[in-house]
Amino acid sequence: MIRKSIIAFVLVLQLFAQPLLADESVDPKNKPIIDKHPDTMSVEDLGFSGDETKVDLQYQKDLQARSDMLQIHQTLGLITAVPMTAEFVLGVVTAGNVANGSTDTGLHEALGIATTALYVSTAMFAILAPKPKGLKPSGNTEFHEDLVWVHAPLMVAVPILGEIVDSEIQNHQSIGSLGAVHGILAATLLISYLTSLTVITF
Repeated sequence: MIRKSIIAFVLVLQLFAQPLLADESVDPKNKPIIDKHPDTMSVEDLGFSGDETKVDLQYQKDLQARSDMLQIHQTLGLITAVPMTAEFVLGVVTAGNVANGSTDTGLHEALGIATTALYVSTAMFAILAPKPKGLKPSGNTEFHEDLVWVHAPLMVAVPILGEIVDSEIQNHQSIGSLGAVHGILAATLLISYLTSLTVITF
């Protein structure tokens, strides 16, 4: 590192001193001509290969792109938490109404679709973000990624089960224990998602 710093300093000094020390001659049009020195140092002379420089620049570019996309991922994650929480509360209210004979589940279903769409959009920014080689998650980031294996499958299972329950309700059929299972899975989804969001935000 010290050797490279010394060579870099010499290169910069040479670049600034070259115009002052170079021999000048005059062409027929009286324009000064600066002698070109064939020993000008290159990046390779400093101990860095061209390939190493390109790799480093690409790494920095990917790292910046990843940072930008994960910031959007985090922002959308916070936004998604609002309808997801509201969807759970509304689900509890809807379940009570259904128990009293109501079949009106339209608002609960519509909010569920909106929540799912936001969740997928949030996830895509994390999935598509460049991941530079050798970059490994640790600490809260690792825990955040581990929780994906909990709430991501549930984000698929809960809406599917909800659709089955809703179909039974609309056909005036008994939902049996399906409603309770749907509620338990929805609660697990919300808790795991909010926990994942909390550990990466605070």
